[in-house]
Amino acid sequence: MIRALSLFFTLLISNSVYAETVKSTVVLLSVDGFSYDYLQKYKPKNILNFAKSGVSAPLLPVYPSKTFPNHLSIITGAYPVNHGIIHNRFYHPELNQKYHLSAGKENATWITADPFWSVAEENSIKSAVYFWPESQALGHTPPTYNIPYNKIVTNKARFKQLIKWLKLPSAERPHFLVGYFSTVDSAGHHYGIDSPQITSEIRKFDVLFGDFLEKISNEIDQPINIILVSDHGMTPIKKEATIFTEATFKYIDIKSDGITVTYSDTQLFFYFDKTKVSKETQLNIEKQLKLNQLENEKPYSVYSKGNYPERWHFNADVEIVPNIILEAKAPASFSNKANPTVFNGATHGYDPKYNRQLDGLFIAAGTDITQNKIIKPFQNIHIFPLMNKLLGLKEHEGIDGKQQVLESIIK
Repeated sequence: MIRALSLFFTLLISNSVYAETVKSTVVLLSVDGFSYDYLQKYKPKNILNFAKSGVSAPLLPVYPSKTFPNHLSIITGAYPVNHGIIHNRFYHPELNQKYHLSAGKENATWITADPFWSVAEENSIKSAVYFWPESQALGHTPPTYNIPYNKIVTNKARFKQLIKWLKLPSAERPHFLVGYFSTVDSAGHHYGIDSPQITSEIRKFDVLFGDFLEKISNEIDQPINIILVSDHGMTPIKKEATIFTEATFKYIDIKSDGITVTYSDTQLFFYFDKTKVSKETQLNIEKQLKLNQLENEKPYSVYSKGNYPERWHFNADVEIVPNIILEAKAPASFSNKANPTVFNGATHGYDPKYNRQLDGLFIAAGTDITQNKIIKPFQNIHIFPLMNKLLGLKEHEGIDGKQQVLESIIK
C-alpha cells in the first residue's frame, strides 16, 4: 500500500505537465466526525502518508459544531446565518416550519448561498456528488451527477463510484467530485471516542482510502487535487451531567402561543413571535432561565439575540436566529426525556472555542498542492475559495471565506 501511495503522489506531480490542456480535478471528501487528534491517537497509516505528501491542519468548525451547518459552510464558503442552515434543528419563523435534515429539496427558501457544485456548473465544469448534506436543495444549479444520501450504501461502494466518474470519457467526466462518509461519526456517538468500535471504523475507512488512492495511481491519468476534511470532531459526554429540560422549564410556560423551542443535545433555541409575546415576557423568560442556571448550578449558559459571542456570527438581524440560546457545557448535554434509555458516548455541537477535540480534519494533496506542510488552524469557510482557485475560477464574491487564507499552499 505504501508503494501505491508513492506512485499516487508521483502521478499527481507528473500530471502537472498536462495542466495547460486538461482541466485539473478537485475531489472533496468528508469523513463526518473525524477529530484532528485521531491522526495521532489512532495513526491511520494511509491518511498519515497522504498528509505527509500534502498540507494538513486542524479545521475549525463554525458554530454550532453540528453536521449540517458545517457541511454547508464548507460547500458554500459562508457562515450559517448566510447560507441559511444554522443548526441540524431550528425554526424558520417566516415559513412557520421547523427544519428537518435535507428540507432544502422541498423548499428553496432554506438554502441562501450557492453550493460550490453550482458555481462549478455555471462555469462549465461538470460536478458529481455522492452524498452531501442538502445536495438536492432547490433554487441552485444542480450537479451533473448526484446520488442522494442513503445510509445503507457502503463506503466501499461510494469510493467505487467516485473512480467510475473519474474514468468517464473526457466530455462526460466531472472535474469537481464530492463524497461523504458517516461511519466514524456514528461510532463516536454510539460508543465513544475511545471505543473498539471507533478504532475499527477509522481503520476500515483508512484501508478504503488507501485503495482509492491506489486506483487513482494505477487507473486515472489526469491531474488531481484531493481534499480530505471533516465537519467537526467529537467530545465525550457524561450521563450524570445530563440537563433535563423539564426541570429547566419548571417556571416557564413554553407551550404558550407564540413560543417555539427547538431541541438538540447541545443547544436549546427559543423563538418568540413578537406579535404574541411581549418584550416584557421575553425578558422575564430570559431572567428565569438565568436564575435557574445560577441557583441550581446547571452546566449551561444563557445568551440572547444581539448579544451572542462575535465568534458565532449569530448577531445578524435575520429571522432564523433564535431570541435565546441555551448552550450546554461539555460533558453535559440536554435531554427532554425524564429517563433516557439510550445514552450516547460522545457528541458535538458545542462552542468549538472551548473544546479542541471538536477540531476537524483538513488534508490536501495533489498536482497543485505544496508537500509535507502543516499549517495553523483555520475555519472551514476558507475551503470554498481554495477549490475555486484550484479550478482556475475567478474569485467568488459574496462569501465569507477568503482566498488569501490558503493561497500559500498552492504551488
